[in-house]
Amino acid sequence: MKNLRKQIKDNKDIFDDQEPMEGHFERFEALLDKQEKEKRKPIKRMQLMGIISIAASIVVLMVVAIQFYSPQHIPNDLPVIENTMEVSDEFRATNDFYNRQMQEQIADIMCKLANTDSENQALLNRDLQKIIDGNAAFVNDMANADDEEMAIHYLVKHYKANIQALENINEKLGKYTKC
Repeated sequence: MKNLRKQIKDNKDIFDDQEPMEGHFERFEALLDKQEKEKRKPIKRMQLMGIISIAASIVVLMVVAIQFYSPQHIPNDLPVIENTMEVSDEFRATNDFYNRQMQEQIADIMCKLANTDSENQALLNRDLQKIIDGNAAFVNDMANADDEEMAIHYLVKHYKANIQALENINEKLGKYTKC
């Protein structure tokens, strides 16, 4: 073998003057392209599998986070005047109108609240519960009031103040999260 190498080295001029066969460069290029494509296929598969596994991990983390860190359920059952109370249709309609607006605000807040940290969730849950409880007590007091016109007037003022407070909370949460 050493003699063969020595002979090739000594007679290099003989080997270098010959041209490759016709189409050699095209076949060589095709062979290189084929080898390059075969190397890229596993990489693409690995990249795709990596992306899929990352996406699956994110989904699992989101499910776990929502399960453990979602805000405690706040009852959205805002006061609805019982049928046993003697109130006018105007009082009932006014209460229902503003009641719906409060429920919409609370639903939007709860959606955004699910995306905040647990400390904010606890604080806002307590604040929302106070608003809901205070509203229920106020509506019941107004439903039992003697002067219906004044009761409706104060009911509207009370609801507007509560809705404004809820809108402020919702707006502040909206700066950080969109639902």
